[in-house]
Amino acid sequence: MAPVAIVAGYLAGNPVGGHVLSILHWLAGLRGLGYEVVFVEHHGWPDACWNPVTKTLSDDPSYGLGELAAHAERFGLRGWCFVDANGVYHGLPKDQMATICRTADVLVGLWTVTWLEEFADCRRRIFIDTDPGFTQFGMSPDVRASLAFASPVDFHEHYSYGVRIGKPDCPIPTHGIYWRPLRPPVALDLLPVQFTPHAPCFTTVMSWSPRKPIVYDGVEYGQKDVEFWRIAELPSRVATCLEIALGGKAPYDAIRAAGWRIADAAAVTATPWTYRDYIARSRGEFSVAVNLEVKTQSGWFSDRTAAFLASGKPVVVQDTGFSEDLPCGEGLFAFRTLDDAAAALGEIERDYPRHCQAARRIAEEYFDANRILPRVLGLRG
Repeated sequence: MAPVAIVAGYLAGNPVGGHVLSILHWLAGLRGLGYEVVFVEHHGWPDACWNPVTKTLSDDPSYGLGELAAHAERFGLRGWCFVDANGVYHGLPKDQMATICRTADVLVGLWTVTWLEEFADCRRRIFIDTDPGFTQFGMSPDVRASLAFASPVDFHEHYSYGVRIGKPDCPIPTHGIYWRPLRPPVALDLLPVQFTPHAPCFTTVMSWSPRKPIVYDGVEYGQKDVEFWRIAELPSRVATCLEIALGGKAPYDAIRAAGWRIADAAAVTATPWTYRDYIARSRGEFSVAVNLEVKTQSGWFSDRTAAFLASGKPVVVQDTGFSEDLPCGEGLFAFRTLDDAAAALGEIERDYPRHCQAARRIAEEYFDANRILPRVLGLRG
């Protein structure tokens, strides 16, 4: 009998491009390892369900449930369950979920968004911190139990995309938890190499400022908007076209005036496949990082950037400390200053095919789900 893995996350409530693709890598990766996979989601908070067609937030999960069901069928999941704002179970019923939780081999919780009381019966619970810093800064040492949201303390093992958490120069608190380092896994079959030497633009997908700044121990940690202005004049320094699929309340006119092209983020992120196609048409990626990750030097690396690498696209991204253990200088470049960024883009253009090949090679060596997930699950290594 095949082992059973429960994946708890936030898909139906946020059924948009890159976010969904990041979850699909886990689902496809676990299926590839021979697991029967069940995806579970809790509504979580009022007006938590985004409908990208009507562009509204509400308690109505209908659109997202349709997307979830389609992905479950496409990836051959054993089943799915969504608990709505009224406590109604969609997909798998409550009694069946209770049985699955008692017998499953592992529960993988993707961040803090989903917790069901049935999860307490799972014999092995692994917490995946996909949002380093935001998770730990938001934890209260007085809260010791999960309710609608998952508390890391209710899991047996903990992994974080913030691979430098616990280092002396990283101010993110550990709360006494050993956060094992983890890179975002990529199911490489979902991102075949796309060589586009005539593509004009380095691109990225960016939310301007989706959260309020966090203040911890008197230090403010912000979003990407803070870091963007440090390199806003980059288009005037390079011959390369730079484009952002930009969402949120941003100063669009000022960004265009600085020389950046802006794409329609809603169209790019309509589905994981439109998002994948946007990456495939790009020359490469250029992106700043979230101010929190830069300021803490958490070592965070974006699943979006991993997707660019897997597609054979060279990337130039702001260093969050990831350069400490990932190979940089061929296919992948980490920048700290405007001069660094301009030099990296110039270096890629001098031998574009070589850097494309190096990008895919890095993805295969450092982000392949077939390498990463067995280590998380203790299957080998």
